[in-house]
Amino acid sequence: MWSDFESNVVEGRYPLGKLMRSEGRCGWFEAQFEGKPAIIGLIESLNDEKMLLERLRVVEKVSDADVVAIFESGATRLRATPLVYAVMEYTEENLEDVLRERALSADETRQVADSLVSALRAIHKERLVCGRLEAASVLASGDTIKLRSDYLQLVPADMAFEPIAAKDLRDLGSLLHQCLTQKPLKRVSDGNDPSLQLLPPPFVQIVRQTLTGGATLDEIAAILHPPATTAPMPTQTKTPQKSAVASEPTKQDRSLEPARQSASLKAPLKIGSAIVLLLLAGFALWAMLHHAYSSKDAAAQNPVVVVSPETTPRRKPAAVPPQPAAKPAAVATITTSPKGMWRVVAFTYNYQDQAEHKARTINEAHPGLQASVFSPKGSGAPFLVTLGSATDRASAFQLRDKAIQEGLPKDTYAQNYSH
Repeated sequence: MWSDFESNVVEGRYPLGKLMRSEGRCGWFEAQFEGKPAIIGLIESLNDEKMLLERLRVVEKVSDADVVAIFESGATRLRATPLVYAVMEYTEENLEDVLRERALSADETRQVADSLVSALRAIHKERLVCGRLEAASVLASGDTIKLRSDYLQLVPADMAFEPIAAKDLRDLGSLLHQCLTQKPLKRVSDGNDPSLQLLPPPFVQIVRQTLTGGATLDEIAAILHPPATTAPMPTQTKTPQKSAVASEPTKQDRSLEPARQSASLKAPLKIGSAIVLLLLAGFALWAMLHHAYSSKDAAAQNPVVVVSPETTPRRKPAAVPPQPAAKPAAVATITTSPKGMWRVVAFTYNYQDQAEHKARTINEAHPGLQASVFSPKGSGAPFLVTLGSATDRASAFQLRDKAIQEGLPKDTYAQNYSH
């Protein structure tokens, strides 16, 4: 029992405090390091002491705020049991315990994602991988989220590193899904699962791309923090300057006396003028409200498809609606989708201008794909960069396969936007 090791002393320097947690051949105890709270992890060595020490010594070299620091490691023996120990910085809780109680908000999940992207970038530089990135491996020290480090695996120099490191990214996508829903994905490798669309942006895009192996750490960081768009400066209006009369009343007292006397005679005229103005304003307000309600009724009967103003020529009303003119390949439009129609989605953005830019870029390189911008909600984020037009399921998947063959992301998918 791991609790039997409580109060024992490791190497004559580290008294073991309360058992915090145990897992198979590992146990974690409260301890002290240089007068500050710390944790000692004990690993039962089963003829693999050399390998365990090798990877712990590599982890000691990692210096990143989002990775739990290991201060010292070594081999010891307690109660006739051979052990490898790691003295680590103190952490209070782990994500697994939090997710048992509640799901994280989008902002909290973004903080987890930011920290783990930084942590993975740091350990991958040393050819270290998680092996299994899960909620129990995400710890908290104060307000800082940290990746557990004593379980990291070292990839030998004679093995290909990228395929093994790619699993960390897939696990990251599954973990972010669990943060938002409290539920791990049933099919970890299925990036086309329709339920992913229910995730808040930008996590629907991150999770889908990580599960299909189509994302790097730099790309995930860019999705988490897209470049801010510069808003146009509002037009400044000049404030009229005060007249000399208003600013210097003491110099004009005598000249104002006649005006004050005549003002009392003009008061009835001003009151009458004010009444007329109020009547006119009331009539104008009634007319505006009447027009607004009429426009709203008309809009409800005739939903509007928003297109770029520079590409839509003015047409005279006709008895039969004319067919829309073909648009230049480099122009993107925002469309809505009839019920029961399938669309091919290549990219997802939070901002309309970014989605339009990506659609124009695709049309310049692949005019046959007819990229446009689609808003599932009719307006507002997310803005999807879709290919072709709304169609049936078979045609949509054919277009998706064609797009991937032409070099678009492998996580391009087809979905039925029926509501």
